[in-house]
Amino acid sequence: MSGGVDSSVAAAFLKKKGYEVIGITMRFWGDENRCCSPDDVEDARQVARIIGIPHYVISMHDAFKKEVVDYFISEYIHGRTPNPCAVCNPAIKFGKLLEKARELKAEYLATGHYAVTAYDRNRRRFVLKMGKERGKDQSYFLARLSQEILKHALFPVGNFPKHKIRKLADQFNLPVAAKSESQEVCFVANGELARFIEQYGNGNPKPGNIVNNRGEIIGTHSGIHGYTIGQRKGLGIALGERAYVTRIDAPTRTIVVGDRNDLYHKRFIATQAHWISVPPVRHPRSFRVRIRYMHKPADAQIMPLDHNNVEVVFDTPQRAITPGQLAVFYDNDLVAGSAWISRVAGSA
Repeated sequence: MSGGVDSSVAAAFLKKKGYEVIGITMRFWGDENRCCSPDDVEDARQVARIIGIPHYVISMHDAFKKEVVDYFISEYIHGRTPNPCAVCNPAIKFGKLLEKARELKAEYLATGHYAVTAYDRNRRRFVLKMGKERGKDQSYFLARLSQEILKHALFPVGNFPKHKIRKLADQFNLPVAAKSESQEVCFVANGELARFIEQYGNGNPKPGNIVNNRGEIIGTHSGIHGYTIGQRKGLGIALGERAYVTRIDAPTRTIVVGDRNDLYHKRFIATQAHWISVPPVRHPRSFRVRIRYMHKPADAQIMPLDHNNVEVVFDTPQRAITPGQLAVFYDNDLVAGSAWISRVAGSA
């Protein structure tokens, strides 16, 4: 229970359905954290009191720092753009928290994610599907979950549109019915990513050059951690025309910029392929692929390589394929699998 409307309704909905429900709220990263802050903890405690369930607050600070924050900082320092939610879900929310839930004799762990899970008798495995309201679907962030986790996972709000969840919150007399939600990184205060990395990273970021796509030096920067593929604002250069970050070379600390067309590519290599709703794919196969949360899934061929790597080839070029982000593979509304984007291969 994060103190938000989705997890609050999930708890109330399950209680109404006859489940024995226990509420657990995690504390992650200081009072400035926008997920499970002191105010959120109090909201969750109040909701638990209203629906009549026990409520526990547990600290995940050390595990969260090790599994999520340290990874987050390392990725930026190495020129990649991390995806902390996709790491937090299997490691913390459905990792450490599921362990705690099982210690409390709970059979399932329910969250307020907009996704759907079920057991598919034909496939003989648990499957993960997109949430009913596509604009709120969060299956992307759950694509690294395992069969063992899905066996114990419930997503009660996944079959409802968001407006219905708020109506249910009103019907349950929950005080969080109109509570707003944040789309930013929950543990970075005021969205100041570079400042956060400089504060908690080991050592000072090193400066480097900004070059155009011909290799000509056109400026300097104070650290590659402040840049991501597709970025246009805050480059610190004036070219008289729009320029975008098209590549980050971590070993040389070089930021490469170009025009909008330079952002489009068809191919990329991805690592640590993880197949969640289907058996491991051994031969080329077509899927719809999402390369970041707000990206519209696009048709592509997935070609397995050695060492659990895959090559993804889109039918049409896609904008800002970004190393460090998660590529998720869909078969209609089914989440087939995912892999971490490693590098762009070739040009558009």
